[in-house]
Formats: sequence, C-alpha cells, structure tokens
Amino acid sequence: MVKSAMKVQERATNGFKVLMESDAATQVQAVWRFLNNPNVTTDALFIPIATHLKKEIKEQCEKYVLMPSDWSNVNYRNHTSKKDRIYIKGKDNCKQNMYDLQSTIALSDVTGEPIASVVHNLKTTKKVYSTYSNDISMKLTHMDELLLRANWIRDNIKSESKHIHIVDRESDVVASMRAFNKEGHLILFRGKDNPKVEYFDKELDKKIDIKQSDLADKLPLGELVKSIKYRKKDVEIYANECEIMITRDATKMITNSDGKKKLTKTPGDPLKLRFVVERLVDKKGEIVAQWILLSNVFDDDITASTLANWYYYRWKIESYFKLLKSSGFNLEEWQQRDPLAIFKRLLIVSNSSMFVWKIANDKSNNARRIREILMKLSGKQVQRGIEWTYPALLSGLESYLTTIELLTRFSVNEIFKLKDELEDIIGFKM
Repeated sequence: MVKSAMKVQERATNGFKVLMESDAATQVQAVWRFLNNPNVTTDALFIPIATHLKKEIKEQCEKYVLMPSDWSNVNYRNHTSKKDRIYIKGKDNCKQNMYDLQSTIALSDVTGEPIASVVHNLKTTKKVYSTYSNDISMKLTHMDELLLRANWIRDNIKSESKHIHIVDRESDVVASMRAFNKEGHLILFRGKDNPKVEYFDKELDKKIDIKQSDLADKLPLGELVKSIKYRKKDVEIYANECEIMITRDATKMITNSDGKKKLTKTPGDPLKLRFVVERLVDKKGEIVAQWILLSNVFDDDITASTLANWYYYRWKIESYFKLLKSSGFNLEEWQQRDPLAIFKRLLIVSNSSMFVWKIANDKSNNARRIREILMKLSGKQVQRGIEWTYPALLSGLESYLTTIELLTRFSVNEIFKLKDELEDIIGFKM
C-alpha cells in the first residue's frame, strides 16, 4: 500500500498508483476496501512511523529533537460529497469548505532535516480524527489541543533528546506559554508585536513594561547566523537576545449564556523567557524580515544564533504541507468521501514521505549516488545550485519502483522486443 502511494499525483485522483500485478479496477476496489475496513486502524498505520521515529531520533539528533507544529486548511470547496466540511470565509471573502489539518513533525537539531511525522489531526464538523487520541474535544483551540498533543508526545515518543516545540505567531498566548512551561515543555514560539513584556532597561536602571516590537528595536543586529536565499534575495540572518519576564494577565473572550461576549482576565505566575530577535538583512543593509522569538530553553550551549537557526528550520513543516497538497500527493484532490478513509490515506503517504526524508538525510556515498539517480529519473528541473528537492526525490523513487516492477515481470529480451515493436508503430528510432 505504501509502495502504491509513492506517486506524484495528478489532479482529481481517486486512488493510488496502479501496480502491474493487478488490473486497475481490481486495485481500485482493493484500495477502497482497505481504507474503509474497520479492522485497519489508524493506530496500526501509525506503528511503522513511531518505530522509525524513535530509531532515527537516536541517530540524527544530538541533544534536542525539534517539533514544529502547524495548521493547514485542506480545501475541498468543490467536493460536495464530503458532507462534514468546515465552512469558513477565506481571503477576499472566498468560500472555503475544508478540513483542518493539524500536524507535528520531528526535525534533527543538527541538520534541521525532517525525520518523520509525529502527530496528525484532521478536524471536520463532526469529529477530530487523530493519531494520538480518539476523544479530542471539538471546542479546543489550536493551542489548547497542542498542549494535550505535547503531553502525549512526551509520554509516548521517549528519547534521550529533549523535545522543543516550535510554533508560529499564533502561539503568542500568555495562558498557553504558562501552561507549556508548567508542564515542563520546552518551547520556541514566535511572538507578536504588540504584547507588553517586563524588561530591565540598563540605561534607565529599572524594569519597564515595553511592547515586544519596541524592545526588538532596542537590540542591535547581534550575531551572524547564516546566509540564505529569501524570496530570491541573498540575505544574512542575524540574531540577538535579552531576558524578559511576562507578568501580564492572560485574556480570553468568552460568550455568556445570553450570547454576549465578555473579555476575562486571569492572572498567572511571572514567566521568565529568552527574547530573541531574528533579522534578515540584504546586501544594502536593509532589514527585509524580522521575527520575535520567545523561548524557555535556558541552556548555555544554545545561543541566540542556534534558536534563530532552529526557527528557520520550522519552514520544513510548510514544505511538508506543500508536499502533501500541491507538489506531491495532491491531498486536496482526493475523492474519498469518508474523512476516516482520507485520514488513513494520509497516514499511508506519511510513510512514503518518511522514506523520502530518509533518502534525503543519509550522508553515505551510496545515498548520494541514489539521490543523483532519483533526480535524473524524476525528469524535474531544479534551481541551479540545488542538488535535490523532496518532490523530485519522490517522483524519481516512483519511476525507480516502476522500473523494478517492470524488470520483475518481464525479461530484458521482452523489454527490448517491445522497444522494437514500439518503433515500428511510431515510425522512428527511440
């Protein structure tokens, strides 16, 4: 099943790649039966991922394992047969009928490369399908659910490497940061501009309350992290940091029984964090992007530069969503009507992604040669200076498996005879 999932899908795909050992109709029926079989559980489909994850964390991580989490709308606007889609208004009031995909993946703290998916949730109007729980409340916010997820990861994905949860700007919620810290979770959250923090100003020789954006402006560029391409520009990443305390109340909008909304405030213990400013600077010395990072990783070996680099690695989960949705598996074109069937299929392609990541991460000479061959088999063009991409490796692996399947079923003489017959039909030499 995983082998048949290793296909760069075209649009409006209903099933998997058709393998040579069976005809198309038979395999489509077999796939339908597999995905809708109640004995095929999500727990069973996740076992190979969990086994691989624990093994690879030992091999690829040094002291920490990075756990970026994110959320992505899986848009099924035209899939009217999916009756439990969530309706929202997108950009420019464009209607979206979608499922909410909530994912965590594991990255190496050394290379930043993906290891495996850790958790998938798929939320519909009726249920949250998940790899870690069958009873996730529909009312939970993203951050509240993420805390439950982090607790499960801590208890079930055990390793000597400590977990660091990396989340984008939605995570700058006081109540969530206090809760994660109280549970003993290490965090690297992206901060917003407006919230105020407590900072000791050396010039004034006293503590002040200051907006996070204003505090960021006070800090000089700091340490050079690395040079990268950002929106086709050559830029350098710089990072600087200071220590802050968050003492403000947590706020939350609640709806009373009469339907009126009310802002509630909840005090909490002071929270000490590292405040890191990550800036991207172009050749003219202009800041083209700036991120505020908040972390409770107090480790002398982990500098502001390291934290900035780790946040830069967070982009890998965005690439993963792209692989799932548009440049690989075409998730938004899957025709299965039952969300559980879609979720099972998602776990199957997650296994495929895991194998591609393993090929990409391996540092041996054999792996380097394999990547070169797979890139040639993919037929895909990549930007100059880039040796490989995940979609191209996936495409090349599909071509390679098809070749192996061909050689298994037919002799070399039969294949070359077919070539001669084909040349007779089309009228020129191949």
